[in-house]
Amino acid sequence: MDWLAWYASRHTWLVHLPAVAAFLLVFPVIAAQRGGRGIRPWWTTCRYLGWIGFIGAILTVGSGLLSAWGRGLLDQLGGGIQVQPGIPHLFRLHALGGAATLLLGAACLRALYRKRQDYQGIGVPALLLALLWGSLAIGTVYAGRLLNGRSAAPAWMTGGRYSLVLQVPPYRR
Repeated sequence: MDWLAWYASRHTWLVHLPAVAAFLLVFPVIAAQRGGRGIRPWWTTCRYLGWIGFIGAILTVGSGLLSAWGRGLLDQLGGGIQVQPGIPHLFRLHALGGAATLLLGAACLRALYRKRQDYQGIGVPALLLALLWGSLAIGTVYAGRLLNGRSAAPAWMTGGRYSLVLQVPPYRR
């Protein structure tokens, strides 16, 4: 296995880093809303989690593109927007969610680094972007879990049978 195939095969592991960082970013951003003395450590925490989430999103989008290319799934991204639900629609939703997560991460970092006085809070735009980024990242991870068939209903709910959504084709060489 070459290094590109190895990197693409780790997509299901890499998605956790930006999703968790974006989800956890909301809490220090809420704590950094108040002004006054001692607010700068919260700024540092917010920026650290923002950078971890953004770099993780870059790595995850790259591995996702390589994984989709290696499995021949990039053809499903082309064409018009599909109205009826189905697997190509879910895959397109997952891909667009990943790209939007990357863009929202950059916008959230920009809001975290805006100029402010030492006594001011981090701001409402950073809070709204962090909330949107965290919720979109969790939703995109869930769509990917549905695509890979990892969000199957438990056996006790389906009468002993697991209901999988899709079996993803193996990586081609």
